Amino acid sequence: MKGLLLFFAKRYIAGPERKDAIRAALEANSFGLGAIIDNLGENVINATEAEESVKEYLELLDDIRSAGADSTISLKLTHLGLDRSKEFALRNAETVLKKAIELGNSVRFDMEGSAYTQKTIDIFLELRKKYPNLGIALQSSLLRSRKDSKLIASLGASIRLVKGAYKEPSAVAFQNKPDVDANFESMMKTLLLTKTRVAIATHDERLINEAKRFASEKNLQKDSFDFEMLLGIKRKLQKKLAGQGYKVRVYIPYGRNWLPYTIRRLSERKENIWFVVKNLFEK
Repeated sequence: MKGLLLFFAKRYIAGPERKDAIRAALEANSFGLGAIIDNLGENVINATEAEESVKEYLELLDDIRSAGADSTISLKLTHLGLDRSKEFALRNAETVLKKAIELGNSVRFDMEGSAYTQKTIDIFLELRKKYPNLGIALQSSLLRSRKDSKLIASLGASIRLVKGAYKEPSAVAFQNKPDVDANFESMMKTLLLTKTRVAIATHDERLINEAKRFASEKNLQKDSFDFEMLLGIKRKLQKKLAGQGYKVRVYIPYGRNWLPYTIRRLSERKENIWFVVKNLFEK
């Protein structure tokens, strides 16, 4: 079973070490693509382990600078100890943000399951007061995200718009793909007309083409927003968009926690399994 999961994972995960992620980022850069690097990990309770995660991110920021890579970083607050306490995770995140702003880099908080949404936004809002290099991801699958996006856009903070990979109850999330897609498209268009920088994080070519059409209709510059895609997914499309003048970033996960990450993502929703299989043999 582990061997099968490794077969799937190695297409979408740079490798176990930081150097693997830097290599993948530089490769993406060579094709005119930017990168976002994420050190895999979540639901850390042990304080020492969370502090080790902070150290890893600090060293990652140094390595990005040393390599001259065009890459930002992304992190999950539960990787920094949010399950331990909000205050602990906030302090750890601030340590990373301080380093990033010193090096002229930026950080984006990933959005996790709905149990963490409000805590993540609370920490984001507190730290955003001091760190303009901080952005956040929002999931179009969640009923609350439209309201959250208006608040965050009013601050001028960057937003990564994703559909969401977590299985959520009907009380908090849309249950049907057409509803998730419709909310994504609506939020995308609203955000494109704000002063915030939006990253359209999808591999859905219909939504990508609609973003291009809408941006052209509204006379938006091609470099005024981003497209983001996962490492190993729709690689030809990534390069095509970059060649057309759009800013494209590749989301690059790495780390020794690839196995639990892969198992969680595949087990949470059957759609995740289909997504991986469908894209496995695409170029």
